Amino acid sequence: MTRRWRNDSIFGPGPRRPLDREQRARFRFLTRAHARGGRLSAKAQWVAEALLKRLGADGQCDPSHDTLAADAGCAVRTVRRALATLKQLGLCTWVRRLVREGWRVEQSSNAYLLSLSVPNPTECHVGRLTNSTNTSIGRQENAIADPKPGSTPKEVAAAVAALASRRAVVEAMLRKGRNIAT
Repeated sequence: MTRRWRNDSIFGPGPRRPLDREQRARFRFLTRAHARGGRLSAKAQWVAEALLKRLGADGQCDPSHDTLAADAGCAVRTVRRALATLKQLGLCTWVRRLVREGWRVEQSSNAYLLSLSVPNPTECHVGRLTNSTNTSIGRQENAIADPKPGSTPKEVAAAVAALASRRAVVEAMLRKGRNIAT
């Protein structure tokens, strides 16, 4: 079976980003915050901890999915889903590392980069409320947190007030167990 090279594949050791103690603590904080917010499952949080455990002092982090599964105590498929979620949340990225085997090129492993910055929340489509009608609420709140250039303070205040009232209605409906239609 022949494999084609992908755009995010590289030869060599791959990018490295060492994290000091404070940055490791921030990464743990971000994963726990996403877990508390319902955007990250418990097993995905364990996978993130396993990645942090495997991060070397020089920033090298290239464990296999099997190693991460053993460290996190879950299945390899769960690791793949967790990594996709971590990537979607902006906590982790990776590139495929390639090696030459004679005239062939094979993937040796992935080189992972742990990120401490949070991307634009409107790009994160993972949320506590899983049906598509409820995800727009989080996007609206995050859009107000970073208003458009040229917005007046009066417009921003009005939008924040509207979202606060909408949030109260949604929370009341969730407490009563009703389905929300926006």
